Amino acid sequence: MPDDVWPEPAYVVRTKRLELRCYERSDVATVHEVILDNTEALRPWMPWIQHEPMSLEERGELLRAFRARFDAGEDFIYGVFDRDGGAYIGGCGLHPRVGARALEIGYWIAEDRWGQGLATELAAALTRVGFERMEAERMEIRVVPHNTRSLAVPRKLGYTREGTLRGVLDRARDGRDDLVVFGMLLDELDESPAAYAPIELEGFLPDA
Repeated sequence: MPDDVWPEPAYVVRTKRLELRCYERSDVATVHEVILDNTEALRPWMPWIQHEPMSLEERGELLRAFRARFDAGEDFIYGVFDRDGGAYIGGCGLHPRVGARALEIGYWIAEDRWGQGLATELAAALTRVGFERMEAERMEIRVVPHNTRSLAVPRKLGYTREGTLRGVLDRARDGRDDLVVFGMLLDELDESPAAYAPIELEGFLPDA
């Protein structure tokens, strides 16, 4: 398979407590509200926050673009929802921007759900999805050095800290930041804690 072509992604990923799924038109207002409520909490960690606040119309166009890229097999961005109540609590994705047959896991969680292990739970699930569904040969998680909570996520899942990329993250008004790179290779999955993450997957068709 060519390096820039990916198998059909999982359109829905369920874990014990979470449902990760593609964004729908009906999500726009809720996503808009939650992101605006969390802008200042996320500002130290998420470079895309520099574009906030955006309008509801701009949010709709952004989610539409996310879905278009997902369907085209170019980038795989999910909303994070509480599996029981359906509340929107964050975002995540599998991003093919870190080399041949490699995917980077990105994630954020709303502040009122911090400290519950949800980032670790979704990153474990996406590690399995990346290797087992998307046929990646390498997975990465990149974290700013001062994000102590997020640094713990790849460590818990068996990723290897491989080094620090200096000054690669552009924060616009806040200057540039470093990124700590954690990696896992396909042949390391079975010996990692991520291998035991329970997941349920749905393709484009619910029974696929």
